[in-house]
Amino acid sequence: MIKYLLFLIPFLSFSQIDFFKYSTIYTSMNVNTSMVERQDYISIDKGYEDVTQINPFDYNLSIGIRKKARFDYEKKLTTWYYGNESNKSSSDDVLIGNSTGFEYLANYSLVRNRGDIFTQQTYWLRYLGKRFVVKAQYIDNQRVELRYNSADARLRITKGNFDFTFGAVFRVHDPYGYTPIEDFWIAGEESFSQLAEEFGYSSELVNGRWHWYKNEELIATSNDEFYKHYFGQAIADFNNRELDKLGMQKEISFVAGLSFYKYSPKYWIHIWANLMPFHYGLDEYSYEYGDSALESLEWDSGAILGLKVNKSLGFFIEGKHIYVWGKPIYESKFGFNYLIF
Repeated sequence: MIKYLLFLIPFLSFSQIDFFKYSTIYTSMNVNTSMVERQDYISIDKGYEDVTQINPFDYNLSIGIRKKARFDYEKKLTTWYYGNESNKSSSDDVLIGNSTGFEYLANYSLVRNRGDIFTQQTYWLRYLGKRFVVKAQYIDNQRVELRYNSADARLRITKGNFDFTFGAVFRVHDPYGYTPIEDFWIAGEESFSQLAEEFGYSSELVNGRWHWYKNEELIATSNDEFYKHYFGQAIADFNNRELDKLGMQKEISFVAGLSFYKYSPKYWIHIWANLMPFHYGLDEYSYEYGDSALESLEWDSGAILGLKVNKSLGFFIEGKHIYVWGKPIYESKFGFNYLIF
């Protein structure tokens, strides 16, 4: 896997390059009170039961190492680097950095949010030259269910403040775009209860109400309770289990990139876009793109704009938008600062 090979190349020529100079190793953990959920109740035997979810405390444990030249508009955020700064991500996604040579990021975060525990992993290694750029990365963002490896190699053409890149990217990803339950169950041919029994649930009529069991343990005392709280999860578990059996899928895509960067103390503009219009799947369950050019188009884009009107007033806009394998991923922020002297 690429994530295990990302840092192999530098060690092969460690004596010739000062690979770790100016890098930062960091670890941090933050803990805070979780969101208080709205009250929730269910009816039980002519009464009710409080089933309001009580969330344990949230936390974020991050550990990693990074080496990346800051752009002119980026300021050192604090005395300490935490690794989970939300406003570090925009320029980290740019293919064309602010310095030639090797740059890298390896970050592992263990997160609990509203009771859900997941990891966020980002590993990438990039070499930027005057005429080419190569980048290998591994992304596993369980918050948005996105996981893939990629190896990107492109030619680079620089014209003033513009950078144009052309090449190919090899990606290994989860089997997106396929839902196993659609092949397993055809609506109308069997009932919900028959499907539930195939998932290992059983039911029994008790005093005019259906009781549902899992491994002989009572889990629901009505159809409404079972279908609301358990049946959907059973389908999700089935889909996940079948998708895991398929393993990672491989594809090659043509990629063209554009980057524009202009900085002055009064304003700065940083815009980038990477377009992938053509793809070739190498496995049976590689993602199936649409027939039209628009349906096949994927992209990774972003913009950072800043304007200082005068010593007191400034405006900013930052955002990115990614669309891969039918998944839109985006974030944005904008506003103004006014300094009172």
